[in-house]
Amino acid sequence: MVTKNRAKRFLEVLNRRQPDLQVILEKLKNPHNIGAILRSCDAVGIQYVHIIEESGVVCVSREVSRGSAQWLDISFYHDIYTCASNLLIQDFKIYVTSVNPKANDFRDVDYTTPCAIVVGSELEGVSQTALKIAHQSIIIPMVGFVQSFNVSVATAIILYEAFRQREKAGMYREPRLDAKEKERILKRWLPL
Repeated sequence: MVTKNRAKRFLEVLNRRQPDLQVILEKLKNPHNIGAILRSCDAVGIQYVHIIEESGVVCVSREVSRGSAQWLDISFYHDIYTCASNLLIQDFKIYVTSVNPKANDFRDVDYTTPCAIVVGSELEGVSQTALKIAHQSIIIPMVGFVQSFNVSVATAIILYEAFRQREKAGMYREPRLDAKEKERILKRWLPL
């Protein structure tokens, strides 16, 4: 049985979810990175995460994710094209992370528009297909010897910029999920 306080907390969280801010993980292998990214997604109010894994096998570290995967709707795809096409039909902008020096500073991108952020595998980054589909490539500027952060750290940094912009725009003040979707998610959460 769910207590009143627990049910109240479920509604508070649902009312701050951002259905038009989504994340796509392309071919990540490390369960700790995946778990940390899922935790960051939940922290900023993301409900929908897409995982591209050609082999169909994805592991999540329970210790790192702290169970956050249970609160998210996670979809699995065999290729980035299918996933991105579904979002493009819904007028999402696709932003891909890239170490390309011509990429845009991640702070200069508008995350208040419907958008999906694509992060790539730990060794190879995003695929050429993802780069071709993208509306923009984004980069976290660095002045040291390293070219990039760990993928989970980079994702958290970008998501908190999106959170900052959306919070400033008042996008967390009013519920953004429609009633039917909120009810569907709540039914899934209630037994937990």
